[in-house]
Amino acid sequence: MAQIKPTNGNCPDCGKPISGYNASSRDYGSPIKTCKCCGQQYLDRRYIELAVEPPDPSDLSAATGLKMALIGLGMFAVSGGFTLFTIHFRGYYYRKMAFVAIASIVVMLFGIIDSIRTKTGAKQKSLDKKREASEQRLMDRAYAQQLADLGYNVPDKYL
Repeated sequence: MAQIKPTNGNCPDCGKPISGYNASSRDYGSPIKTCKCCGQQYLDRRYIELAVEPPDPSDLSAATGLKMALIGLGMFAVSGGFTLFTIHFRGYYYRKMAFVAIASIVVMLFGIIDSIRTKTGAKQKSLDKKREASEQRLMDRAYAQQLADLGYNVPDKYL
């Protein structure tokens, strides 16, 4: 079996960029991925296998969404205020600032929706489904052993 190498945004075997790769993002799912170009497997540590690692506590905190909403509100106040100022006193506006004002509204709405999903339990239900999928993947002993060989602390019941 070929050694599974970690990625840095490109496939470690063929060097092709991984579509949509963002080093600061994280998600729940299998950290072992397959390159669409060469078919080789690689390790993507942005993904967390929920049956092996617990979720980040901030993922189930309504405060995270509220902070995002406040950041969006602050961005809107600054960019919207600047846009109104330039229209009123200069007779024109900077398109970039208007775009930032609109983007800040999106950030604010996303934060509010995230908080509502957390408070209603929708986020917990989503994580529970992902944990079930994780447990199903780990029922494959070869997969569980691969994770253990990669340094993951896989519970003995899967090995």
